[in-house]
Amino acid sequence: MSAALPTVVTAADGIARCRWATETGRDLRTYHDREWGVPTRDDTALFELLALTYFENGLSWAAVFDKRNSLRNAFRGFVPASVAAMTADDVERLMADASIIRNRRKIEATVHNARLLARYSLSQLCWQHEPRQRHRLRNWDDGRMASPESMQLSATLREAGFHLFGPIVAHSFMQTAGIENGHFEGCFRA
Repeated sequence: MSAALPTVVTAADGIARCRWATETGRDLRTYHDREWGVPTRDDTALFELLALTYFENGLSWAAVFDKRNSLRNAFRGFVPASVAAMTADDVERLMADASIIRNRRKIEATVHNARLLARYSLSQLCWQHEPRQRHRLRNWDDGRMASPESMQLSATLREAGFHLFGPIVAHSFMQTAGIENGHFEGCFRA
């Protein structure tokens, strides 16, 4: 988005939203309004958001967004115990599945990370890093790739053994899961 464009726009329905929800060539209003940034403490939902966030790494969000349902099917609804039970044969089957993002490292990390959830609550690990103060997003320049809290969350999860979870992925995940509010000021969700 051009830095000269407003960060929030009022749509035809009269609701002010982050510009990306309506002005990026696709209608993401429902996703913006009902999913992105909605706080969740449910481990299964958090696990899905975690996996989708690192699947996005190196790709566009649109590529992952368009394959979400296929990824849900491939990873058994992201139910941690079901994913943890996946075998090397399952990984090979997924590598041949053209309906998903076929990245061996990301697929194997998802199975590995699911196995860790037999010992850890993702909610407890993540929500302890909720920012005490909201980082205000007034204009495009206020956006950031990482935060002190995402660096801490990344360290916590890596120490617990999680794969593919650096500070930038952690920051994106925190905003997606509502741990950090990533909506621009003026948006009804901010």
